[in-house]
Amino acid sequence: MKKRTAVLLALAVVVAVFTPASATQRSSTAVWSVIRNESVTMRLEGFPANDTIYVRMNYRDTLGVNGVLVSKLTTNSGGTFLAKFPIPDKFKDEEVISIRFESQTTSIPAWYNYFFNDTATTTPSSGDSDDGVTYNNLVPGFPTFTLTNMKRGAHISVVTKYFPAGDRFAILLEDGTKEIYNNWIEVAGVESAEGGTFSVTFDIPSSLQYKEKLAVMFYRIKDGFRTYDLYLNQDYP
Repeated sequence: MKKRTAVLLALAVVVAVFTPASATQRSSTAVWSVIRNESVTMRLEGFPANDTIYVRMNYRDTLGVNGVLVSKLTTNSGGTFLAKFPIPDKFKDEEVISIRFESQTTSIPAWYNYFFNDTATTTPSSGDSDDGVTYNNLVPGFPTFTLTNMKRGAHISVVTKYFPAGDRFAILLEDGTKEIYNNWIEVAGVESAEGGTFSVTFDIPSSLQYKEKLAVMFYRIKDGFRTYDLYLNQDYP
């Protein structure tokens, strides 16, 4: 079990160097949680600004090369954030799935990782070790949100978790099937008040009501922090 936890936390990544300035920025990916046959949530750390990232999944040991396109991320100001990606039907019941992040606007190498297709959440342990592998000891409490209800083409309800207190967030939607996310639509604003967990319901714009997938982003006004999710546009539950 200890070995399995270590694999879940392993950063199987390519380290890239970015400009401007002379500083070296280390970018990485880490598995945050998995819902079997449904989705994987990744922590993307130190990502470059104003980049478009294609996210692909493929069978184990492929590094995600030529995989199924599951999402496209626009990094805006870059940095560190969580993003959840749906597991395609093609890979359901696969034990291990490769995931790959490919920049579409720069020549930097791709980042790649893999995850066990088994419901789990990371539980960092200081005792885990494995020569040659770098670990990202994730701190519990990174802001995220979970779908609780959706009426196809009409509205979406989510519940937040670990949101900071006293902040204002914009909620934006985008066509999750597009090649590039460059037309986010602000659909609501929310005050986090005491923070933590709270429910939010927002309408799906008419221009997106027939799209197969919808990308959802919470954007903190004061500093541009954001957390993403991607949903099929269907009735839920």
